[in-house]
This record gives sequence, structure tokens and C-alpha cells, in this order.
Amino acid sequence: RRMPPRVVTKRRSPGDGSPSQGAGGSDSPTQVKRQAIAAAGESVGSLPSAPPCRLAPSEAAQMFFARKVAEAAETLPHDVALVAADGSCHHAHRLVLSARSPFFLKMLSSGMREQASGQVRLPDVEPERLEAMLAWMYGREALIDRSSPVSALALLELAERWQVTELCEQLSSCEACALSHDNFLPIWEAAQRMNLGKLESRCFDYAMQQVADVLEDGVFASGTTLPAFFCSLLPQQVKMLLESDNLPVVNEESTLEFALAYVDARGGPLPAADLEELFLAIRWRLVPGPVIAERAMRAPALQEPGGGALRPRLLTAVADGMQFQFLGGKAWSMLPSAPASRLRLKHRIPVAGFAGLAAGMQVKVIADTEELRHLCKRCAPGARLKVEWVAEMRTLAGATCRVKELREEICGAQIEDPDPGKNCDRYLPFDALLLALS
Repeated sequence: RRMPPRVVTKRRSPGDGSPSQGAGGSDSPTQVKRQAIAAAGESVGSLPSAPPCRLAPSEAAQMFFARKVAEAAETLPHDVALVAADGSCHHAHRLVLSARSPFFLKMLSSGMREQASGQVRLPDVEPERLEAMLAWMYGREALIDRSSPVSALALLELAERWQVTELCEQLSSCEACALSHDNFLPIWEAAQRMNLGKLESRCFDYAMQQVADVLEDGVFASGTTLPAFFCSLLPQQVKMLLESDNLPVVNEESTLEFALAYVDARGGPLPAADLEELFLAIRWRLVPGPVIAERAMRAPALQEPGGGALRPRLLTAVADGMQFQFLGGKAWSMLPSAPASRLRLKHRIPVAGFAGLAAGMQVKVIADTEELRHLCKRCAPGARLKVEWVAEMRTLAGATCRVKELREEICGAQIEDPDPGKNCDRYLPFDALLLALS
């Protein structure tokens, strides 16, 4: 038989007119591009590329996915059992527990005994509380008795232990934790014990509102009886109220009277440390000297057992307050700053006489325009001259200003205009001025 002829393909070298070259043996466009890149000292792999298109589920889609995972888990075999205090077994899934709770994520993924056995014993968790917690973790509603905070607080404590932050936030503001005189104390104590800032803030505001309700225009009169609500408060809780800048008193002698009324309302004696901490929260530098001498130093609550001398820790604070009052306006520059001289937000403390003024101190002009006009049109106590009233001085009412210089003849001060553009300083008598936050 005749064999077909063998075809031999000759390898062509570049430039010999091969099909990969253009007409007349020239390089193809691709080769030209490669040569240009090489000439520029670049490699083919360094060609710029477009940034990738990034896609991620929206927040709503993530929430939908989480809900679907929880729903799907209900139909899948359980792989962990939670044993409640009564021995009842509640089945769950490691994925759901770990996704909801960092507590379980660590337990079921770090080689602990529960990871191997698939059983978690909870000897201090009642079955009702466990069922409510699992319902919430699986995306269902957790039913809570709103008639009493007991069940809500129990569930809140479990959620805090398991680090289920979102449930803690919901429980802190739910109707089951609505505050009243009857449930206030256990809720506040639970919030402090578990360091739940949001709920603790609600309790603090509630207690502060009760303080405001017993004041008359911001004043707590001597001899006022506190409602029974305050008798249930712990000394540490009352101290928190007294230390706050938000205590709604207009003067500091009202703070002293409130503290004395609380001690009387408690009936029995308080531990010495608690008693001292309570009265150290008073801002003694802002209590008038006569009130310190006639009221504070004669109060049995501030004296040592058996009466007579003040308790040593309180004596130091009270003496500092007396010195501050004695120095008058010079005290603001001569004595170091201290919490005992810091004004509260509602304070409306008049300047204590002409001697209570000092150049450079901050003062607040009384807000009542008609009263300001009346004070300027008569001589201040101890003054030889009165301040001339002009209509433009109405703009000073309620303003915070700096004392520029003192004027003894009017028993007042030249104060800088609060509007720097006007550059028109005015004179005011001392009894038209209040202490101001610096």
C-alpha cells in the first residue's frame, strides 16, 4: 500500500514572515505592547487593574439571615442540652447559643468539658427563666410578667451573666422595669450590682425627681420631714445624690438640711463611716458662715458620740468652709480649688456682701429685669452712691460676666460687657450679683 506523504513543519524564527507577525514581518500589536512595557522597565504583571466590586448584605438582610438561621435550627437535630435547676433538660444548638452569647461561644469552643459532653448544667437557673432566654435567643418573644419586676430582674441578671447585651438593653427599659416607690430600691440595687449603666441612670434620675418634689422652689426648709421613700435608701445611694451637680437645690444650706433630715428619718444610728461620707458630700465652702456656726456645728449627727466636738474628718471640712467664707472674694484666688467650692447647676447663691467680690471672678447678674433696675436705683447696703440705671443695662439681666474692678463707693463692681463687640462696661451693686460657674 502506498503511504501518505509525511508533512514536516519548519519552525520559523521571529522576523521571517511567520503568521504571528504583521505584513512585511512587523511585530503584532501584542508584541509591540510587551516591548513598550519592557522598555519602560515594567513587567506585564504590573499593569493597573480595576478595584474589585465589593458586595455585602445590608443590615436588614443580616437580621433576616439571623432570623432564618434561628428558624432553620428549630428543624435540625439539637447538639447541646441545658439542664435547669429542677433537672429539666432544654435542648438547643451550639451555633445559636454561640452567636447570641460570648459566654457560650467561649464555653463551647475552647475545649471545656461542656464542649465535649454537649451538656451544660445550670443549677441556679429556673426553667421558666431559661425558657424565656432561649425563646429570645431563637428570635421568638420572651414573655415577662409586668406586674412585678422580680421576673424581669431575674432574666436581666441571666442576660448580663451570659453577655447578651441587646437583651440587657431591652430589659432595662421595658415596662416590667417601670419604676415606682415599691420596686425602686431592688431595681436600683440590681442595676448597681450588675453595672447596668442605662438602668442605673434611670433609677438615679427617678430618685433625683423625688428630691425635687420635696423642695419648694429649690429650697429644703429646716424641719421638713422626708417621705418614707427616702428612709429605704442606703447611705451610699443618698451620698450619690448629694455629690451630683444635678441636685436641684438653689443653695448649699438646703443640701445640709436634706442630709440632716435623712439621718433623722432613718431612726437608728448609722455606721460612723457612712455618716461621715454623707456629710463630706456637702460643699462646705458654699454654706454661709452663720449656718455653719449655728446649724452644722450644733447638729448631733456631726458630733462625736456623746456630743461636744465635731467628728475629726468633718471638722477639717467644716473649718475649710469657715475659712473660705471668712476670706470672702479673696478666697477664690488664695485657696486651692476644691469640689467643696464647685457650684451645682441649679445654685443661685448671692454674693455675700461687697467683701465677697474680687477682681477676675465670674459672677451672674440676676435675671429679673425689674428687680435689677430697683437695685441699681438705690444705694446698696454700706454704699455712699447708687448706680445710675440706663435702659441698655436690661441686656445684662441673667448674663454671666467677669468682674473687672471693684468700686467701694457703690459697694459694687465694674463688670465686663458679655458682648465683646460693644466694649461698654457697666457698674452693678454687689446684691445684684450671684456666684457663677467659672
